Amino acid sequence: MDLVKLCLAPWCSCMQNPVVREDMSYAFCTKEKLDRLESTMKDLVAKKHDIERELNLPQNRGKQPTNQLQRWVDKVGEKDEKVIQLLDEYSKSCVLCSCLKYVSRYRISRSAINLLEEITQLKGEQLEISFIEQQPPKLVPESYDSLGKRISSSLDLALSYLADETIRVVGIWGMGGVGKSTLLKKINQSLLDNANMGFDHVLFIVASQNIQLEKVREEIAKKLQLASSASKEDIFNVLKSNNFVVLLDNIWEEADLIDLGIPHPYSNNNSTKQYKHKVIFTTRSEDVCARMGASKRIKMKCLEPDEAWYLFKNNVKLDAIESDEKFKKIARQVMNRCGRLPLALKVIGKAMSNKKTIEEWKFILSLLKNSGTPIVQGVQESLLPILKFSYDNLPNNMNIKECFLCASMLPGAFKNELLECWMGFGHIGDFVNLQQAYAQAESIFKILEELCLLHFFDRGRVRFHNVIYEMAIWIASDCGRNRNKWILKSYDGFAVEVPIHDAEHWRFANRVIIGNIKLLPILSHQCSDLLCLIIQNSFQLEKIPKGFFRQLTNLAYLDLSGTRIKKLPKDIKHLVNLQHLNISSTDISSLSKELVYLKKLQYMICRNLRGLGRVEDGLMSRLQNLKVIDLYPTGWVGLEELHILKKHIKAIGMLVVSQEVLQQLSCLPTTRLCLYNLDSLISLPFDSLSCKNYGFLQELLIGSCPQLEELVMNGNETHLSDLRICKVENLRKLIWRDISPPNFFPMLKKLFIYKCKLENFAWVLHLPCLLSLVIKDCAEIETLFYVEEREIQQEVSERSTFPALQSFSLIKLPKLVSISNFALDFSQLSRLSVEECSVSIKMHCYSIAASLRRFC
Repeated sequence: MDLVKLCLAPWCSCMQNPVVREDMSYAFCTKEKLDRLESTMKDLVAKKHDIERELNLPQNRGKQPTNQLQRWVDKVGEKDEKVIQLLDEYSKSCVLCSCLKYVSRYRISRSAINLLEEITQLKGEQLEISFIEQQPPKLVPESYDSLGKRISSSLDLALSYLADETIRVVGIWGMGGVGKSTLLKKINQSLLDNANMGFDHVLFIVASQNIQLEKVREEIAKKLQLASSASKEDIFNVLKSNNFVVLLDNIWEEADLIDLGIPHPYSNNNSTKQYKHKVIFTTRSEDVCARMGASKRIKMKCLEPDEAWYLFKNNVKLDAIESDEKFKKIARQVMNRCGRLPLALKVIGKAMSNKKTIEEWKFILSLLKNSGTPIVQGVQESLLPILKFSYDNLPNNMNIKECFLCASMLPGAFKNELLECWMGFGHIGDFVNLQQAYAQAESIFKILEELCLLHFFDRGRVRFHNVIYEMAIWIASDCGRNRNKWILKSYDGFAVEVPIHDAEHWRFANRVIIGNIKLLPILSHQCSDLLCLIIQNSFQLEKIPKGFFRQLTNLAYLDLSGTRIKKLPKDIKHLVNLQHLNISSTDISSLSKELVYLKKLQYMICRNLRGLGRVEDGLMSRLQNLKVIDLYPTGWVGLEELHILKKHIKAIGMLVVSQEVLQQLSCLPTTRLCLYNLDSLISLPFDSLSCKNYGFLQELLIGSCPQLEELVMNGNETHLSDLRICKVENLRKLIWRDISPPNFFPMLKKLFIYKCKLENFAWVLHLPCLLSLVIKDCAEIETLFYVEEREIQQEVSERSTFPALQSFSLIKLPKLVSISNFALDFSQLSRLSVEECSVSIKMHCYSIAASLRRFC
């Protein structure tokens, strides 16, 4: 005992020293110190988020915070990183031996205490939200020369109305093609360039002649970042307590703002605070301005002669019309036939750009003089014959005229939908493979877009200027002489039967496109001229009346997609001239054996049929004119059928149920494949998914393949636009054979990866067309995008990351500790979603989101 006392005495004496006691305390209670540090840091980060939220308010966008405020925000970010690093060091110290553990925790505790003092000091600082004084931006973003004097003065006037708190509703009116939509877009751009001029929400909405309230509400909800199913009440509740301006383009009759969820600008909504609620709309009718309660109206008129000449020659782009006086005189006469209407000047100017001689211009002038009277302000009919010249001037090869008219039937359709339509009508028919057909379609799109006859928006949807659309329908109706030749009608309601008097007109029609119906008519007469029937947006239509198809024996094109039809009636066998059948996204679960009578059928599109399964043997092989079959993702045909189809099929999409089927498909031109429950598949080379010479694989789903360990990216570049990998729980490796990811996936737009063991997704960083990325339930991943140190400089300096990405979702990634080991660029990102990930990852992603908001 005396020996023990003797040994402990110096230690006990040392511990009496308060300095030593405090120093030794650092080795104990480290976890408690870190918990206190982390809690204080969370409070500081919350304060930082509150400040950033205020900095990012709509009225503050574009403003530069003071240097002192920005320095405080930066310091908080630095301290947050140090806390995360310290917590990480502590977790690693737990596995050390006792001696090293206490040394490590001693150092961690000292750092934690010092860091806590610094964080507490930052937390206590009193901050004022203030900004550096800047010169006010110009109201008009473009020069008067580029806009034209008339539209510039109208823009100035409209902006003054926005600034005037007593003016709530403004109507812009005038004939089609005069520049109303152009002015509204300039107003929208001016608002964006000036931090929305104090408005919390600027909503630019494109309406139409047959405005559909549900679709407009969906668009408003999307812009307000609400669910697409948001009701008018949900929209109303967001807008009523905010400053907003609604820019409503192309209304043909009074629009009920309340039905759209928009508080009426002249109501105060029983609010004690006065909010800025404004609506600016465009219409062809001054009467609509009155009925909408517009307190100010802006009438759009045709251009002045010098402005008209400037616009016309800029679209023609021929030096001779200025340098040669004779040429100039003829060109001015052609211009005068356009009535100084901007749309006509632009379209006719583009059409004349390939006419290089005076003789050609004289000939065209004579045609224009004989086509009808010059354009008269307010007389729409006088415009269509003039614009028809642009249609007449289209090349006669490639069926471009027919493709243009066909596209006008389906405004808002995607490019691939139009391609299927053009193929179904035989406008693109002589193709060796689908790749060739797409190339031909792209050439047609390019020609039509260059001539201003259509343009694309929203990831490839087609849109027409409303007057160009009218012209197309007018041409299709034999220039107004046969108005029932094409019937395009969308009914209101979703609970309607096609009226009997409407069905009577079908006997004279060549094409019928109808929407929003619940019941088809019982036809009492033969419709021998009807070649095309398309039913759109009719999810309540559940059956075809008995005997319906008996009256449509010459029908060549039938589209029932998106309805709720459960089966095709037996009398479909009477459609002996049918060449194109689309029953995608219906409730049909088996293909009728009566389809074997459709000997002329070339295109069978049966996508997204739940529970379709195996197609009856002998059905496909007996349809010897079939070019395209699409049963993706649930339908499939047997090996014997595939062997027969190989002789004449040009594109096929289906479910792959065995490796034998997969092997057979490698000799076929596949377009969409679903590989599901292939138990023995260990390695999948991409060059085995389609015929090497004629393949055009666009969509691939790999699901529930329990043994699959690697994907081998080999062969040439793919045409994939949609890749989904789901429940492939042993997938660990992607092997790239002599080709880089951007070159292998140059067209990939959507990527969804769920339940696999991939550990790095750096290969997606530079995919040029990737729009949507979802990574879900990948349990092994720690760093999402990891690049070797020696490659980082190249990544940062030579190529931008995510050049097109708009939507990014991270879901249930339990081990994820960092997004990347170097700085990333999300220049196009508009939607970021993080669910069931660690707090630090969420904070990192929120930081990314805040940076994006400041950038925008």
